[in-house]
Amino acid sequence: MDTPSPYPFDRLRTEATAVLAATGLVAADAVTLAEPKANVPADLAFPVFAAAKVAGVAPPVFARQIADAVTLAPDSLLATVEAAGGFVNFAVRPEAFASAVLESVAARVDSYGEDKTIGAGDTVIVEYSSPNIAKKLHVGSLRTTVIGHSLYLILKALGYTVVGDNHLGDWGTQFGYILAAIHDNNLAPWDDPDPVAALMKIYADINTAAETDPTIKDAARAWFRKLEEGDPWARETWGRIITLSLAEFEKTYSRLDITFDTQVGESFFEPVLDAVIQEAVDKGVAMVEPGGPVAIDFDDKLPSCLLRKTDGGTLYQTRDLATLLYRWNEYHPARNIYVVGAEQRLHFQQVFEIARRMGYAEIADRSVHIPFGMVTKADGDRFRTRKGEVIFADEILDEAAVRAEAVMREQIAGGRSEVSESEITGVSEILGIGAVIYSDLYQGTDRNIAFDWDKMLALNGNTATYNQYMYARCRSILRKAGETGNANATLLMEPEEQAVLKQLARLPQSVRDAGDKFSPAIVAEWTYTLAKEFGRFYDKCPVLTAPIEELKAARLALVAATAQGLKNGLALLGIRVPERM
Repeated sequence: MDTPSPYPFDRLRTEATAVLAATGLVAADAVTLAEPKANVPADLAFPVFAAAKVAGVAPPVFARQIADAVTLAPDSLLATVEAAGGFVNFAVRPEAFASAVLESVAARVDSYGEDKTIGAGDTVIVEYSSPNIAKKLHVGSLRTTVIGHSLYLILKALGYTVVGDNHLGDWGTQFGYILAAIHDNNLAPWDDPDPVAALMKIYADINTAAETDPTIKDAARAWFRKLEEGDPWARETWGRIITLSLAEFEKTYSRLDITFDTQVGESFFEPVLDAVIQEAVDKGVAMVEPGGPVAIDFDDKLPSCLLRKTDGGTLYQTRDLATLLYRWNEYHPARNIYVVGAEQRLHFQQVFEIARRMGYAEIADRSVHIPFGMVTKADGDRFRTRKGEVIFADEILDEAAVRAEAVMREQIAGGRSEVSESEITGVSEILGIGAVIYSDLYQGTDRNIAFDWDKMLALNGNTATYNQYMYARCRSILRKAGETGNANATLLMEPEEQAVLKQLARLPQSVRDAGDKFSPAIVAEWTYTLAKEFGRFYDKCPVLTAPIEELKAARLALVAATAQGLKNGLALLGIRVPERM
C-alpha cells in the first residue's frame, strides 16, 4: 500500500523552513513557525525576533532582508512571502493547496487526521470511568468516561499503544456491609429484576441502620476480614456482585460505544499491599507509628497521609501506589494518565510524591492527573432526584434520546428532515448521546459543566447536533448528486472554498495539540469551526446548481471531504454521525 503524501500544512512548514534556511540568514533549527493572527492575510508566520537578536539587526529590518532573499519554486505550495514588522509571512498557492488537501483526505479517508509517528508505538495507560462495584454509573461517572474515552481515541490516532483501564472499585469495607446484610437477612439481590438497584438499597439500608446500632459496623468489619481471608461464601457472593455490576455497566458502555482493554479492580492489588508498605518503610519513606499505623510525612510539601490504618486496613493511597508500581513494572508506559475528578487532586499529588521518594521518579514524572469539574443542571444545582439521590447515567442518556426525538419530529413535521419513521429511534439515540458527550468535551475538562438541554440539542451553535446536522447535509448533497466526474480542485478559488480547505488541513495539528495537552476540547473546536465554514460555503457557493459541471464536481469533492472531516473529528470525541437528519 502506498504511503500517503505528507499533510498539506506539514508540507507548507517543511517548504517554508527550507526556503528560510536557503537564504543563509537563519539556520533551519532556529526556525519556529506559527499560525498568524486572524486579521493577518497569511497562512504561516516566522517570528524573527530571536534570530534578529543573534544577527544584531532590528527585527523589522531583518524580516525584510529574509523576505527579499527567499526564492519560491514554481511548484511550491507557497505563493508569496512578505515581511510585516518582526514577522515573515507566507501565503499558500490556492489552486495547488486545494488539490493537496482533497488528495490528502481522499487518500486517508477514516484515518485522515491521524499521525502515528508521534507515539510510534509507545505505551500509554488511560484510567477512566472506574466505577464502584454494587452501584450504577451515575451522572458524575459520565465525565470521566467521556473524557477518558476521547483521550484514548486521540492518543491511539497519534500512534500510541493505548491501554484503556477501567480501574474498578471492588474492595473495601463497603463490601463487608453488603455481605453482612445479605448473610444475616438471607437476601438474594440477584433474583431481583434490577439486581444492582437491589444491592444499592441493601447498602443504603444497612448504613442507615448502622448509624444507631454499632454492632452492625463490627459485623461489617468482620465480614470484610472474612472476604480478605478468603472465606468461601464471602468470596463467592462478592464474585456474584461483581458479575452483576459489570453486566449493568456494560449496558451504559454499549450505548456509548466504549470497550476497555483491561478491567482490573482494587482487589487485584490486595496481595501485594503489605510488600508495598514494607518497601516504603524500608526505604525510610514511611514510618510505623505507635499502635501500628504507617504514615508518611511530606515535610510541609503536602499534608501527611497513611498507608495503613491502626486496624490494619489500607487506604486509597496504598492501593493506588501499588497500582502505579504494577503499571511501571508491567507496561513501562510513556504516560500513565488518570481521568479523575478535581476533588482527588491532593490524593494523586501524594501518590506520585510517595513513588518519587521510593525511587520511582520516572513513573511518577510520567503520571498525569486530568482533573475535571462537576456536572450540574442549567441553574448550577447538582443533579439529584426528589429523594436527594444521585441521577444515574442511563437516565441522562434516556432523557437526551427522548428530547432528541422531539427535535427530530419537529423537523419532520416542518418538512425539514429526510428521516423516516423507522429511523427515528436510531437517529435520536445517536443525536441524544452525541449531545451529552459533546456538551462535556467542548467546554474543557477543568470546568464544571451545566446540562442545558435546549442548548445541547440546538441545530445551530456549538453543539454536537449542529455538527451532525452539517455532516448529514453533506451526505444529502452527495446522494442527490449521484455519480460525479473527476474533480478539478484548482477551480476552488472562492474565499469560502479556501476557508473550508484550510480548516480541513488543520485537523492533523489539532489532533496533535489535543494529545499533547490532553484536551479533547481542541478537536471539538476544530470540528465546530469546520461546520461553520462549511455553512458559509454552502450559503455562498452553489453546489448542485454550480454554473458549470466541472465546478460542480470540484465542489462536490469539497463536500465529500468536509463530510469525512466532520465524521473523523466527531469520531475522536466518541460521537457517531447519522446519514440523515
